[in-house]
Amino acid sequence: MFKKLSRHVVLAALFFTMTLTQQVLFYYVKGFPIVWLTAGKYLGIFAFFVVATFIRQNSLRFIFLSFVFLVNAFQMGHLSYFGTQLLPNEIYLFITQFHEVQGTLLVEAEHVFLPLLFTAVPAAIGFFAIRKMKNLYGSKFLGILFCLYFVYNPARTFVTGNTWGRQPSTQELAGMNVYLSFSYFLGRILPQKLFRGSSTGETNTSSSLTLADAGESRWDHVVFILGESLTPNHMSLFGYDRPTTPFLLSQVKNPNFIHRRGLSGGVSTDIAVAFFLNMGFGEAGIVKAAKGKHCLFKLAKAKKFSTHFLSAQSAEQLRYIAPYLCASSLDDYRSLEDISPGFVDEQSVDDKVLLPELEKLLSLKKRQFIVLHQRGSHAPWIRRSRAENQKFPHDSKVNYYDNSVIEFDLFMNRLDEILRRSDKKILVVYISDHGEALGENGKWGHGTLSRPAFEVPVLIFSHNRVLPPLAKELPQNSPHFNVSLLLARELGYMPNTPVSEPPKDYVIYGNDIDGFAGRAKILWEPGNSYDFKVVD
Repeated sequence: MFKKLSRHVVLAALFFTMTLTQQVLFYYVKGFPIVWLTAGKYLGIFAFFVVATFIRQNSLRFIFLSFVFLVNAFQMGHLSYFGTQLLPNEIYLFITQFHEVQGTLLVEAEHVFLPLLFTAVPAAIGFFAIRKMKNLYGSKFLGILFCLYFVYNPARTFVTGNTWGRQPSTQELAGMNVYLSFSYFLGRILPQKLFRGSSTGETNTSSSLTLADAGESRWDHVVFILGESLTPNHMSLFGYDRPTTPFLLSQVKNPNFIHRRGLSGGVSTDIAVAFFLNMGFGEAGIVKAAKGKHCLFKLAKAKKFSTHFLSAQSAEQLRYIAPYLCASSLDDYRSLEDISPGFVDEQSVDDKVLLPELEKLLSLKKRQFIVLHQRGSHAPWIRRSRAENQKFPHDSKVNYYDNSVIEFDLFMNRLDEILRRSDKKILVVYISDHGEALGENGKWGHGTLSRPAFEVPVLIFSHNRVLPPLAKELPQNSPHFNVSLLLARELGYMPNTPVSEPPKDYVIYGNDIDGFAGRAKILWEPGNSYDFKVVD
């Protein structure tokens, strides 16, 4: 009996090893950052393989043991061509625009060969191993259960609106992400398209964006700080009656510093970041995030900038953000585990852990585009400030939050000290991913389509060079899209859309990247003030 069971373990170990090797080897060959899963996740995957070896029918046994690396062929092809992971919405586009895809593949066939090679080899080995492995235990009923499980996930999404699979995660194997995307497509997107006839989401101001070459960038370094859950309504810089941002307030008379109120592209981090980094919004933003054509990292790389993403968030917290970073154009990807090994609590990490790493990068001679990603003022607010920096009693939610804003101001003060020691020409742009409600109209946090959830602060300042005139032209209530246009301009591109004019068709998405959670249509008024209307 032990010998017979050991064959199951050996067979499972073979498929487990081939599945991991396929993904890691492909990432290594293509130069993508390799993000490892947790030990518990790997154990769960191995357990899945062990159970699958007990399926009686050899054909079904092979299908489920090789399922992850077989469907990963689609993910590898997508990564090879676009540099991004497959989104559920693209499955719909693949069906409706098959002739265009087919024509592209005939010309760009090299993006098919490597995925096919990395899939055919383990498939052949696995098929041969199953045929040669004799005297295994087997259950016909188990094969039926596996089939039912794989049908269950899209059915559950259709019935309950479950969102598992609406975007890829770095905490799943690439092939599993394809299955989850397909489940979400079948259970959520396809019914929506069939019953409501919604569009493919390819036409708005961002979809018609073009970027002409404007020559070499004027900056030695461009530093983009991606904040988290910061609202201008609790910053004294924007008129709040508590002294939460004394350093930033002291910079108002600095001719190389500006601040504006802005509007995010979504009220959740994954959506807002995907849209901003890929210079899109609304339905067209989904397509742009999937294709990565205007990904800021890609644009920077093309201009000979070294590209860096340094985050004060853990790999787990980044799982839905990392897929939108166009990894093929990213030289340096570091999560909290890399920057501060042995951290105790990912919720209470001090964002200033990013600054020593930034200082090291700024000392290098090469030109760099650096993204610093904060934990910022994300809930739980009670854990977002250090005791020695708290100005307000630690006894209410508003006080917790305001103390976190003080921490942000201290971060910016420390950043300024570092930059002043550099002789390089450095542009710094800060924007929060989304805002945060602090009791307005009974709402708290973000995720709802309300002003506090999508109004964000925009800060821009320069060192050793005059602030670009275009930055000063940014209007109040600048959308994320316009700030990304400014970044592209300072990287060395000329957009066909003015940085100073907000798009007339700007929309802000709820907490679903496909728009199912509603969207806020911005209604522009004279002087760039606005109202908004929530639509389905």
